[in-house]
Amino acid sequence: MSRNTFSPVVALCLLALTLEGYDLLMYGTVVPSLLTYEPWDLDPATVGVLGSVVGVGMLVGALAAGSIADRWGRRRALIAAVALFSAAMGCCAIASSPEMFGTARFVVGVGAGVLMPTAASMLIEFSRLETRARTVALGFVGTSVGGIAAGILSLWLVPAFGFRAMFAAGMIPALLILPMMVRYLPESPAFLTSHQRPAAAQRISTRYGLEEAVENSDGGSKSSDRGIGALFTANRARVTLSFWVMTLLCLLVLFGVATWLPAVMRSAGYPLGAALSFLLVLNVGGAVGALGGAYLADRFGIKPVTALGFLCAAVSLALIATTPPIAFVYVLVLIAGMGTTGTQILLNTFIGGYYPVSCRTTGLGVALAVGRLGAIVGPTYGGLFVAAGAGTSTQLLAFALPAIIGAGVTILIPAGRSAAVAAAVPTSSGPR
Repeated sequence: MSRNTFSPVVALCLLALTLEGYDLLMYGTVVPSLLTYEPWDLDPATVGVLGSVVGVGMLVGALAAGSIADRWGRRRALIAAVALFSAAMGCCAIASSPEMFGTARFVVGVGAGVLMPTAASMLIEFSRLETRARTVALGFVGTSVGGIAAGILSLWLVPAFGFRAMFAAGMIPALLILPMMVRYLPESPAFLTSHQRPAAAQRISTRYGLEEAVENSDGGSKSSDRGIGALFTANRARVTLSFWVMTLLCLLVLFGVATWLPAVMRSAGYPLGAALSFLLVLNVGGAVGALGGAYLADRFGIKPVTALGFLCAAVSLALIATTPPIAFVYVLVLIAGMGTTGTQILLNTFIGGYYPVSCRTTGLGVALAVGRLGAIVGPTYGGLFVAAGAGTSTQLLAFALPAIIGAGVTILIPAGRSAAVAAAVPTSSGPR
């Protein structure tokens, strides 16, 4: 890989996304504790709603991400996002009521919603075409690392100290990471160019060996290539709508499974420790899927690898529903993580690589905002099946179905030059 693959941008985005991954994916580890927390007396449907409000916040944050990044710069947007969701995690830890808890979870979502498209845009801008998927995956694998950390910590913190300790643990690392971001994170050259600071943009571009920011910066783009309207010009409408559907379905499965997997497996007869360990394995699978899928995408094209990721999620969940031996269940949960979190990371690369730099953050933000409808529906969707007394097999198959549909939508995306080439290495055989 080129030297900019290991730049401070990748390292700091990795740390920020690790915090975000912890904050978002740890919720499933506290669901069993919330259900048995007597002062609040929560039922499964309410716990599902509390899991969904973070998705509402992410929708708001993702919709605002493009405007915030254009006004403040991507650097300040990233720093503010991390500060916001970390402070909200502290509020979750001291919440005195479900209402306060839910409000804080909403704010966590707003910060996370701003962070994801802005970080993806930065990672793509500070990458080279031939290693783009791997560079973005290296940063976004932080979401899985955060989930892994949540799974490990939950095995100790939840039984010993209850659900509040998990939220407090999500706030503390920000005290170290935020000063590092303030000191070492560079600004986007494209942003600097668009704000009449070409000399500063050129210095950063030269330092990191960038080309796109200089040659295709916002400063030289047409007004029609800005804002949400740009997502539907230049024959982009069909692909834009496909990206929205794919992201919605992927996040529905991801957040639904991450929220309810421990509770579902607990209801299937596994002890709390084993049920929580499944969530840990799920996030390990996300990390493996992100890095392995990125390597395959750089080599073979991102479209077929993304479709394969959706299919991995569907098949693994369907096979878990057959209640195979425990050792095989762990393997299937690993594959499910590859097909959920791993696929979403590939989607970030796919979407960001499709749009020009002038509307990249907007394209990612709006796709992730629409996708948040899936993140909102996912936990509640699973909660309704639990509340209705559906069996373990029915609950798991309910999440396999949207993954199958996601694979179909991916396969039907037009194999045009912009969608295929911008996110994968060009080959002699043309786009895949």
